[in-house]
Amino acid sequence: MTSPETEQMWRALGRFAIDPRHLRAQRVITASRDDPAHTAFDVLRTRLLQPMRERGWRRIAITSPTPDCGKTFTAANLALTLSRIDNFRTVLMDMDLRKSSLHRVLGVRDPGSMGDYLRGLVATEAHFRVPERNRLHIGDNLAVAFNGRREDFASELMQDPLTEEVLEQMEEDLAPDIVLFDLPPVLTNDDVIAFRAQYDAVLVVAAGGATRAEELRLVERQLGEDKPILGVVLNRAEGSTLHNSYY
Repeated sequence: MTSPETEQMWRALGRFAIDPRHLRAQRVITASRDDPAHTAFDVLRTRLLQPMRERGWRRIAITSPTPDCGKTFTAANLALTLSRIDNFRTVLMDMDLRKSSLHRVLGVRDPGSMGDYLRGLVATEAHFRVPERNRLHIGDNLAVAFNGRREDFASELMQDPLTEEVLEQMEEDLAPDIVLFDLPPVLTNDDVIAFRAQYDAVLVVAAGGATRAEELRLVERQLGEDKPILGVVLNRAEGSTLHNSYY
């Protein structure tokens, strides 16, 4: 049961507009559900939630071996399909602090600074936003934290003890059932490794025809045995339709 304090916090969050034409152009196929491929994300949602509930996990990192694999495309589509579950609170955070794109994918022009939020300079209710009422039935039980300012020292910020405190406060404020972190590619820098204490498991997005098996093995070695990979999503390319997934 949601506490009155949590309900009040969610009501205090800002709003962002839902533009069906923009989402369609960005290949956010779970928004209008016109593209038959949206069902792949419904399947991914179900297969993701089952092990999470069994193991008590809540925080999921979404990453890729290299750039242009479609990780933000996957994170956005997955978050929107999760938002349609009644009485289930989803949080999506853009943690690709060097090359943020979630605000562009969802059509948000004033995304704010994730760095300021993680440093404790901005309150949860001032940084997170929920979708406005919309005819696409995208639920207002989805809270999104965007980023519009590059952080050149992202790795240092991600492993700062204050970041851990801020995320714990976020969970206390919003009481989410799942937190999705849209993280940078693993093999590009050390940000995902620096942030590893803050997530329970990982969803890896690979680009069909581009990602090599050796890159996936290297990702697994860098993440370590204590950070289980929930699955590998095979995507055709950045901004295109999910092709397949396996566990």
